[in-house]
Amino acid sequence: MSGEGIRTISIAGTGNVAFNLAPALYKAGFEIRCILGRNPENTAELASMVQARPVRTVDEIDADTELLILALPDQVIPGFSLSIKNAGMFNGIMAHTSGSQSLGAITQHHAGGGVFYPLQSFTKLTRPEFSGVPICIEGATPLISSSLVMVAKALSGDVRLIDTGQRALIHLAAVFASNFSNYMYSVADCLLAKSTVDPDILLPLIRETAMRIHGGDAANLQTGPAVRRDWSTIDMHLSMLRNNPDIREIYKTISELIVKLKDTGGAC
Repeated sequence: MSGEGIRTISIAGTGNVAFNLAPALYKAGFEIRCILGRNPENTAELASMVQARPVRTVDEIDADTELLILALPDQVIPGFSLSIKNAGMFNGIMAHTSGSQSLGAITQHHAGGGVFYPLQSFTKLTRPEFSGVPICIEGATPLISSSLVMVAKALSGDVRLIDTGQRALIHLAAVFASNFSNYMYSVADCLLAKSTVDPDILLPLIRETAMRIHGGDAANLQTGPAVRRDWSTIDMHLSMLRNNPDIREIYKTISELIVKLKDTGGAC
């Protein structure tokens, strides 16, 4: 069941975060009042999943909703919070899900501001289990923080009070750990596509690389030709990439940084 206090939630946004967060909240027992989105089809689809009312404008949001979650692109959040202020109808808690936007993106326009940031990579095609997702909470007041923590605890066993500065560093680290890693997977797929080898041959390696850092120091767990200073293998790989200068430069730069990592014991 949902946490004590907040029972009714509306969500602005129909992107990857909204399509994962709204069903999780609904499953946890919260009443999802409204789904606001610009795309009518996506808005109607998500609203139907959580028995909510699809709406197109801020004026249509249920004014009695206790929590309005902004699952919106980062650059949209300040302007959206201003539009809520100008509508003059909503007095509940308004929290965004951004890792990089500050709490002030909301509180400059709405005193009851907060942050509800689930640290996970979401797509509409996948449904990560929320019980293990860290949820970072920040509130304009202790009461708002407490209310958001109760909502988060209905979803996850890992709920943390994280301020704007800490969250920005977490988001930066997550870009390296997830977004950049995924790009490397796409490069690996592209390279193997030139052969008859199925890219799934790399899956055990990817799983082992990710899992072994549990409780360990990633810098000390680095493997591969660069950490061994295996220059002949590195030169061979660079030669194989001679027709792909962008990827060749990435390989060369990262190899040099791994050598430096071994010398200094840290990446930064």
